[in-house]
Amino acid sequence: MPSNKSELAARLAATQPGDAVRGLFFKAVFSLVQQRAGLAAMEQVRVGVLAKDYSDLRTYPVQEFLNLLYLAADALEEPMGSEEAVYHACGESNVTRYSTGPGMLIFGIISRGDPQKLFSGAQMGYSAAVTYGTREYVTTGPKSGTLRVRRDMLPPAYHEGILTGALKVLGLKGTAKAHPQGIDRVDYDITWE
Repeated sequence: MPSNKSELAARLAATQPGDAVRGLFFKAVFSLVQQRAGLAAMEQVRVGVLAKDYSDLRTYPVQEFLNLLYLAADALEEPMGSEEAVYHACGESNVTRYSTGPGMLIFGIISRGDPQKLFSGAQMGYSAAVTYGTREYVTTGPKSGTLRVRRDMLPPAYHEGILTGALKVLGLKGTAKAHPQGIDRVDYDITWE
């Protein structure tokens, strides 16, 4: 079943001029599509504005990234299943790539392996990756917290993938459960072992 284009339209409508994403996230999604569905699928995704070369550290319009995520969901439906599974995998692969590049400072030095410190620095981490939105972390227990994300129009499953992927980068197992408050407002309950 093709990705939900009416949801994509609503997410695109929530964007503002200047909302942008670093190129390394585009490249990680292209790589995931090629790894899971092959070169032909990746070439089908890299059409129109998505055919250009992306530089890791430059920023590109979030509208392009949203379109890429929904095209990736279509391309990866057969090997991966639901749209949500694809978005989750995209988020996880993106945070893995980010943690070894621009996010190395946040993952290595600031968090020092502590998820509470990592998620408390979420606003700083996201600000190095995107130009929009706010993130506020609230500790709810020794191994849990809630990340309140506002004015971020990416699919919740994508951020669930980022958050569980961040825990994996730290060598931990955990979950992130989205509680949407609106198209661009979501609270994520995060727990880990």
